[in-house]
Amino acid sequence: MATGDRKTTQHRSTQRVLDILTTLSEADGGLTMAEICRALEAPKSSLFPILHTMADANFIDYDADTTRYTLGLRSFLLASSYERAGGIIDIFTSSMRELVDAVDETSQLGTLDHGRVLYIAKVDSAQPVQLKSNIGMTLGVSYTAIGKVLMSDKTDDEIKRLVGEPLTQPTPKALTTMDDLLREVHEVRETGFGYDREETTPGVQCIAVPVRSHGHVTYGISVTTPSYRLTDEKAALIKSELTKAKERVERVLAP
Repeated sequence: MATGDRKTTQHRSTQRVLDILTTLSEADGGLTMAEICRALEAPKSSLFPILHTMADANFIDYDADTTRYTLGLRSFLLASSYERAGGIIDIFTSSMRELVDAVDETSQLGTLDHGRVLYIAKVDSAQPVQLKSNIGMTLGVSYTAIGKVLMSDKTDDEIKRLVGEPLTQPTPKALTTMDDLLREVHEVRETGFGYDREETTPGVQCIAVPVRSHGHVTYGISVTTPSYRLTDEKAALIKSELTKAKERVERVLAP
């Protein structure tokens, strides 16, 4: 069938669903209804019922505070089914295994979901470590190392809307004010590293790096270790190997 013939047989509403998913996947921080309409060159009257249905089915999310649409959990789960069959997760876990072999500590991979860190992969080391997070679990962004690196691409105002106040404090060492959180996110932008200094679990620390895909921070890779094993030398090794893991993955993800 010729390309022109195939175009005439496309189902318009189905094509718009696909166009919406594609457009949102490329938009860091989501899009408003007006922005989606402009991107798709379609009227609000035709897109609104489609967006409403997709949101009801959790393929996209709508934030009433920001009036923005983002990809939803069911879209992520669909992507995950591909990843489990040998897609992007395999790229990450391969690099994370090299990281774990080098530092002998557990590594995790996370992404943002509904304003929280969703943990989507983990590679364990032979060393014991107590973790509150596991694959499929979510934790807050303000007290996790991965959460802080995932926010490093956002403006201060976006972070304030995402996190809200008061900040959640799982342990006494968790950050208490928005100013403290913004200061740490600024540190991520300057140094490339985010930290959880016993903020999630007493006696356990974490160092993370942001991973960019198509120019945006989309993932965070971390190394978690008990505080008593985190000497200055060990911290330097972890940061060096995290940087290598990040660079390996970003080379593959680069468009």
